[in-house]
Amino acid sequence: MQPEDELVSFDVSSLYTNVPVKEAIDICTELLFQKCKIPVDRETFKTLAEIASCNVIMSTHDGFYRQIDGLAMGSPPAPHLANGWVSSFDPVIQDQSPIYTRYMDDILCAMNKHEVNDKLKSINELHPSLTFTCEREDNQCIAFLDMNIINKDGILSSEWYRKPSDTGLIMNYHSLAPKKYKRSVVSGFVYRIYNSCSSWKLFNDSLEKAKVILLNNQYPPMFFEPIINNTLTKIITKNIKPELDDSVNSIGDAVSQNINPNAWIHSIADKDKFLFFIQYRGKNTDHFASELHKLNAPCRVIMTLRKLQTVLPSRKPGIDKMMRSNVVYKLTCPRCLSCYVGQTIRQMRRRFSDHVSKSGVTRPHMEQCGVSLKEENVTILASTSRGDKYLMTLEALFIQEIKPKLNTKDEFKSRILTLKF
Repeated sequence: MQPEDELVSFDVSSLYTNVPVKEAIDICTELLFQKCKIPVDRETFKTLAEIASCNVIMSTHDGFYRQIDGLAMGSPPAPHLANGWVSSFDPVIQDQSPIYTRYMDDILCAMNKHEVNDKLKSINELHPSLTFTCEREDNQCIAFLDMNIINKDGILSSEWYRKPSDTGLIMNYHSLAPKKYKRSVVSGFVYRIYNSCSSWKLFNDSLEKAKVILLNNQYPPMFFEPIINNTLTKIITKNIKPELDDSVNSIGDAVSQNINPNAWIHSIADKDKFLFFIQYRGKNTDHFASELHKLNAPCRVIMTLRKLQTVLPSRKPGIDKMMRSNVVYKLTCPRCLSCYVGQTIRQMRRRFSDHVSKSGVTRPHMEQCGVSLKEENVTILASTSRGDKYLMTLEALFIQEIKPKLNTKDEFKSRILTLKF
């Protein structure tokens, strides 16, 4: 870099929602067919990409909306289409810059200090859907991804960077979680800092900051210091082996010394084993995983954690019951208390209007009792987002439990829940 140059970071504003989808598909199609061979022709690929990314239907409390342009957050093709579209502007944005790198919508480049404003104005005119913001060096430093890049008279160095909004909150040492997860927290710090720092001095300074975070989250030094040393040894010697926790080591010793006579004799590669998910509940879960290991069971135990927010009430305002969808519901006659149990994938208010206005089981019964069905007579019994089959299963369970008098159709009488093993 020249003395009059400085590092500048350009960021694309609201990239996903501003991507012109069909234009991005055309660009990505060209890039794909220039570098790869795929078993479909161009037009077929473009058609499939448009089906996956265009006219996306969104369900909201106010009804359904169609996304006429832009990419949906969480859509599998979205990152690739957005990245491919922005890459078409790389040569123009880079221009004569001696340093240029881009990760999705974050761009880092070097340019003359007096040309930054003109550059920002010119790249904002590249496309109507493309808007950039600019961040310049502050005290010879600029943040880019996980790095704080330091520019001292054209000589660059980098250290680990944390946003000012970072609270330093990580998995607490005393939380109910497998010990190997806590080891991964420590080793993850080491790898992340190692990849962000350009010198051992900066690495050491950043590592001391990470140790403070670990201490604040109640990690004892006697726990994290050996893990840091072992991880550094692996990095330096390039002899990376999977790190086993105490429970796994004890399992391996137990198997080697005392093989269960009922153990499965066949050997299966890890990639071919079944994934067995189990919620972690402490030592009992570790013991269960140990027994499976001794039996050489053809499965990999994946221990899942339950977040505290799942057992606390939601902070969001509740959705009115008549606006909910994918529910099992009960309609109760306000006079004789006879009830009807049903399920619907639509909003409850739409299904309720069918019961009120259309001929069926509930309307004649209400007329016979001389009452009218109101929203207060609706009770939501359960809900699921897993599709019609789960709704029908839940409905069958509630019909079996409640035995509603108004469910008189043969289809309900014959809907018996059978469990197959």
